[in-house]
Amino acid sequence: MATQGNPKIRIAHATPLGDAARLLRLERVDGAEIGFAGGQYVIINTGVTLPGGRLAKRAYSMLSSDAEQRAVEIAVKRVGAGPGSNVLNDIAVGAELEWSGPWGKLRLAPGFSGRALVIATDTGITAALGIARSAAAAGAAQLDLLWLVEPGETFASEPFVRERLPAAVRLAVARDLPPIGHPERPARACAFVERELAAGPHDAVLCAGDGAILYPLRDHLVSLGAPEGSVLLESFFNNPAKKSL
Repeated sequence: MATQGNPKIRIAHATPLGDAARLLRLERVDGAEIGFAGGQYVIINTGVTLPGGRLAKRAYSMLSSDAEQRAVEIAVKRVGAGPGSNVLNDIAVGAELEWSGPWGKLRLAPGFSGRALVIATDTGITAALGIARSAAAAGAAQLDLLWLVEPGETFASEPFVRERLPAAVRLAVARDLPPIGHPERPARACAFVERELAAGPHDAVLCAGDGAILYPLRDHLVSLGAPEGSVLLESFFNNPAKKSL
């Protein structure tokens, strides 16, 4: 079980990813296992103090296979002057940071044997990769991955994603998603997903990325007959649930 008192993690390796991102390999300083399932995330304390005195703690999905538990990979996109993303894009290999986790329920249940659809927008592809590479996904009858992304997005390339997917996973990439915040974004995403559903029903749908898309998409899937509990979401940004608090 995750606790707030986890030992520190160490940056074991770092490599550039795309034009403005970094792939980091993390390991616990004490050498113990992380204990995560594909689709979960960790929260990293970057050590930066924000206005008001809060620490900049950021959540990152683990995109590596959960068959390896002593080290994990995360991808960090540099977001403007964002303090958390800039620290992790510049931090030295060997540095140690506080963290907590693993957290999150966006994962296939152990023993899942049906057909699953994983939908990722934007940087949500990291969670999608973790799900697709998980032990639970290996037992699925079929796993389809749909990645919705803007034409000029350079966070992760399609070859990067394909190289990390098991051969049995079917990947479809829609690279003409309108920009974040565009009013037509949710409708366009629903249209992409409808085309994907034309191939047949799925027993589970897992979605990660832009909350402004994912919540309308869940409602749309339910209107098409998907059992409400079968559609799971993880908002990376634009989370309406947090805005309402």
